[in-house]
Amino acid sequence: MHVLPVGLPALLPGMVALEAARLKLQLNASVSDQLRHALSQNEVTCFARLHFDARGTFKSLSTSLERSHPEEFEVTVRWYSFASLHYSLEEDVTQEWLRRAVARRLKWGRELAHLDDDALEALKTRCRPRIGSPNLSTSHLQEAFLGLLANAEMEERESAGSKHQRMQAIKQAEPLRELLCAERAHAESEDVAHSEIYGDDHYHTATNAPEETRAIYNYRAYHAELREGFPLFNIWGEPWPKRGRRKREAPDGEEVSKTQ
Repeated sequence: MHVLPVGLPALLPGMVALEAARLKLQLNASVSDQLRHALSQNEVTCFARLHFDARGTFKSLSTSLERSHPEEFEVTVRWYSFASLHYSLEEDVTQEWLRRAVARRLKWGRELAHLDDDALEALKTRCRPRIGSPNLSTSHLQEAFLGLLANAEMEERESAGSKHQRMQAIKQAEPLRELLCAERAHAESEDVAHSEIYGDDHYHTATNAPEETRAIYNYRAYHAELREGFPLFNIWGEPWPKRGRRKREAPDGEEVSKTQ
């Protein structure tokens, strides 16, 4: 069982590394030499912000020692070394990205509304929503996102509780499931060895996933890691403009002009 994809901006890893170095220097300068070693053994709460332009396109990442903007979120960093600070910052920033991705996806529809409670619980058990490794594979990201969506779906059911609302949610999500079928057909039509892309499941997070799901993850890894993007969707898993829409056809089968 899987849902539409999610990805990270190609520039985000480099920005995380840059901000980690900036935070390390600021933290080192904020305490005396006598206290630095003792304090560096502990976790420190800092703040980060994802910047987007007017169209919602990701622009940059910034960090600070103190909150200065309401859109900043807390990041808990371990600053014993640059590597530990870098990895802990990456985990929290990725977690915030996935949180935003879940919120955006739910506005399109509840993709897991058609699952019964037992299937949803099994999905939550399989998919750990916490990002916990320094090397994020595409499969790792998909599984974490799927786990977060499963949690969100359970919360929706507990808060709403109406069978009628769930039926409406299932109907609303039908276009998303159709797009998922389109992605599957696109993956099956490609004559490439998706499973040969290194890093597609480096930590074996999708080992327990159905074979069909693993095949889709390999397909996504191929495009995300080799071509830096999905062919049918943006990094939020939303269809590219004018993609996935049926062609408007006249009764005789000829395509209708899109300009009127």
